[in-house]
Amino acid sequence: MAKGSNADSIGEVVDGLEEVAEKQDTVAIDDLLDTFGDRSFAPLMLILALVGITPVGAIPSVPTILGLCIAVIAAQMAWGREHVWLPKFVTRRGIKSKRLTRGKDKLDKVADVMDSVAKQRLKALASGPARRVAAGLVVVLCLALPVLELVPFAAAAPFLSIAILSLALMVRDGLVLLIGGAVALAALTYGVWWFVA
Repeated sequence: MAKGSNADSIGEVVDGLEEVAEKQDTVAIDDLLDTFGDRSFAPLMLILALVGITPVGAIPSVPTILGLCIAVIAAQMAWGREHVWLPKFVTRRGIKSKRLTRGKDKLDKVADVMDSVAKQRLKALASGPARRVAAGLVVVLCLALPVLELVPFAAAAPFLSIAILSLALMVRDGLVLLIGGAVALAALTYGVWWFVA
């Protein structure tokens, strides 16, 4: 995909990530901003969530770092900013391309399934104030990640729900947004249950 262009599907986002990984040894958030543009709130949240679903997300502290980046982006979206801002010490952090490409097949499968489901339905539920509410829910999920990281496999669920919510915002699919919200609540409930039980 062309640099700075807006992605319209999860497949395009995955392709963009894979293109960057193929060209260099390390992929930094700066590279993603360069590829997707600083107006691409939802695609950036989506791609970071997808990284969290790959084997990279199993590395200790990585879910928390990814969650912090997503939370900052989502908070700016909820606030109504037009451009993504992240501090340089964050955007310069990188992940080895080899680690990302290990999850390539998994990402491609997730992309195919999610793109086949996402359509422009109930657009009113994915527009205007609803977009800010969804962004706020993403922030809540990210705040829970440091705790859920301690629960076996629990961090994958918030990343999956963030990916679904981000895709819904990209495509303006209100039905998928509702599904993402349900997955988010289920992930948070599981985390609470695991600690209380």
